[in-house]
Amino acid sequence: MEQSFNQGLPSDLRVMSFQLRLMTIIGLIGLKNHFYRFLLAFGWGTFVILLPKIVLGMGSTQFDIIIKGLSELLFQVNLYASVGLLVLKLSSFKRMVLLIGDIIGQVTDNKCDSESHDLIRVQNIKVNKFAKFYFAYCSVGPLIYCVPAMATSYVRYFSYVQSDTNVSGDAHKQLQFELAMEQEFYGLHVRTNFVHYHIFMAVSLSAYYICSYISVIKVTTLLSAIRYSSTSHSLVKTQIRQLEQKEIVTINDIRRIVQLHEKAFRLTALVEDMVSIPLAMQFLTCILFWCLVMFYISTNINLNLFNVMIPFGLSMIETYGYAYLASELTAEAKSVGDAVYGLPWYQDSLELQRYYRLIIQRTQCETGITAAKFFIVGIGKFGRVVQMSYSYYLVLKDVFIKL
Repeated sequence: MEQSFNQGLPSDLRVMSFQLRLMTIIGLIGLKNHFYRFLLAFGWGTFVILLPKIVLGMGSTQFDIIIKGLSELLFQVNLYASVGLLVLKLSSFKRMVLLIGDIIGQVTDNKCDSESHDLIRVQNIKVNKFAKFYFAYCSVGPLIYCVPAMATSYVRYFSYVQSDTNVSGDAHKQLQFELAMEQEFYGLHVRTNFVHYHIFMAVSLSAYYICSYISVIKVTTLLSAIRYSSTSHSLVKTQIRQLEQKEIVTINDIRRIVQLHEKAFRLTALVEDMVSIPLAMQFLTCILFWCLVMFYISTNINLNLFNVMIPFGLSMIETYGYAYLASELTAEAKSVGDAVYGLPWYQDSLELQRYYRLIIQRTQCETGITAAKFFIVGIGKFGRVVQMSYSYYLVLKDVFIKL
């Protein structure tokens, strides 16, 4: 499947190789009759995590446990909703990858253009390194997520057994196992029954790994899409600057750049269509999620912090990545106009100047990725999100103190 998207490109110029491989394995791309793999994975995660939390609740009346459960629910709802939207936009994703390949093919057809070749190669290396790092992080995350809860539960269990040889009756109700994720589970006594607890943890661990896998696909795909959109504008800028080395700039030279610039805008539009709503959901839910996490951390200093900090770290990396790369895209799109203006355009013919003016006019409107058309995503918005999360945390903490 990777070869069909990157057909005709050398190995070092093939885009999103790692992500395409992951999506093929789970059945999102490739053979249509493999799509059942994704449905099974998505359904299992929903059955084990989302439905019990939403329908059966957290299984506790303690305020800090409810807060932790709500933060977990926000994280999971955002993940599953975003992946569902990504599946609905698979056609846009496929057109995007093909268009990236078309742009790369156009700028590298000149064997002497080593600058564009190196730019693409470096970007591919960075994208693949990040995707593999994120995959490794998410691979160990579920195990680390469960270990603190199980370790705490075993300490409690064996301490209880040693202190009271008669672990039965009313005394048994005093023993409370620690859960990796706060929830009920289809009538099982997961907090008090030793066997039920292990059944729940084994089933949950499999669901956590599924969540990690689809999280890798979601995050690396969306971040890579924004990065390659930014790279397409960088390639246009590179092609424009190479005109300075030519003694005579022909109409064909500038038309070729105008066509490349138009493809870069089409690519940005496809990326916008694919990531706009997931980004809006990410920025909205992370405000509440970070607020709840900060409140839980301020009231609980124990091993459960591992369970909270792993999704918190994922959310921080993801949100900052969107903001940083979106800002980079806006800056690169604007720099194309600056590159044209820096040419000795006043020495060229009026026909060439008309093409120059067309490129400059395109770049005068701010180009970027929006969050459901509400605002253009950027580093400034990330700072606002952090500030709002902290403000809501202070309000929540003040309310809790007064209760």
